[in-house]
Amino acid sequence: MKKEIEELREYLQSVKEFTLPRYKELPNVDLYMEQVLKYVNGALNTLSPEDERVLTSFMVNNYVKAKMVSEPVKKKYSKDQIGYLIAITLMKTTISMADMSLLLELDTNVSKDQEKIYSFWCDVESKILGDTTSKTSAKLEQISRIYEHDVKLKKPSADSDANNALALLALRLAIQAQANKLLSDYIISILRKSMHGEEADAIESNPTRKQLKHEAIAGKKEAKRVASAKAVKSKNVKRKKAEQEKRDLAEKAADELSEALKN
Repeated sequence: MKKEIEELREYLQSVKEFTLPRYKELPNVDLYMEQVLKYVNGALNTLSPEDERVLTSFMVNNYVKAKMVSEPVKKKYSKDQIGYLIAITLMKTTISMADMSLLLELDTNVSKDQEKIYSFWCDVESKILGDTTSKTSAKLEQISRIYEHDVKLKKPSADSDANNALALLALRLAIQAQANKLLSDYIISILRKSMHGEEADAIESNPTRKQLKHEAIAGKKEAKRVASAKAVKSKNVKRKKAEQEKRDLAEKAADELSEALKN
């Protein structure tokens, strides 16, 4: 458990030190698709511990088709488009494309200056990410202190107690995210009615067959991912248990040999 706590501590520290590229730091030359993917994924790499590609060409094309990002000029993307792709990539796990499109429509009401819009988003994202990470780090340190105290006292349940504490911390963060999304969804639904009328809201609340099929596919993929993760975890648990049994047998044999030599 000490290793897991240290790994989480290091990740939280890296997130604390993470900074989004500011507008002036975005590429001043237009980039082709592969260059865009390399830049955006590289800029957000710290937040993706599994080194997954957080943005793909398929996603970019979908964002362009949905008019969330303007079409590239001669297959090249400008710094304004790259700024939008960074924001969308970070937010895509918590907000649907339809809702994000609606919020992006309000950009011009805030400012027509793309630099100001991107800078505003960076400030809000950095502030919330920083605050959440700091609070989580404080809770982790509390868990770590209790764990170390239990280890010194040779408490048998030290590891399981720490595991339970981390699980509770993860659950609280998940519930917080769910509650925030619940309120965000409701506010966006009000904005949709205000901007597009009741008809648009009715369309949104009655998904098409294509949308339902997409959600079903996404659900199957998520179920498969969870099942795979559980299988890997189960395999690791069995492996560790087998390794521990081998160590116990080796120690027992060594003790028996030591006793035999004494006699």
